[in-house]
Amino acid sequence: MKSKRPKPKKFHDAQYQKIIDQLHERMPGKDLQAHCTSIAEDILINYEGFEWIEKGPEFRGTPFDFFGLKNGAPYIIELKASLKSFNAPGETQKWRMWELLRRIEYLNIALLQLQLNKAQYRIFYDDDMEILFNGTKAPFEPIEAWIRERLG
Repeated sequence: MKSKRPKPKKFHDAQYQKIIDQLHERMPGKDLQAHCTSIAEDILINYEGFEWIEKGPEFRGTPFDFFGLKNGAPYIIELKASLKSFNAPGETQKWRMWELLRRIEYLNIALLQLQLNKAQYRIFYDDDMEILFNGTKAPFEPIEAWIRERLG
């Protein structure tokens, strides 16, 4: 079964307008996301039904931003915030998340994407993550042929 991207949902942004107005496109992603912590917490608790969340550890290489419980199940939750688009984790971060899921039984995952200018969010849960972890399949043959042509 092919997984689909979850549909965007609206969140009430009036209480966060001062935060959003401080953000700009050239702001580094980490700084932008740090400003969005309260928005993410609000969405996770009040829109997505998490019973409890806390900031993730600040160890080097931690591939998630929050740890929480939903319906009694533990989740690692990654936040990606942007003014204009829905961003995804990089390859290394996705690999590290996948590795944690492989190592810790009963651990679940969520990816919360914020598109702030439209006051929209999208959230991927375990089953939705297949498209992010494995991507859409593109053939290697044209790439391989291109390299071989240059190697003579």
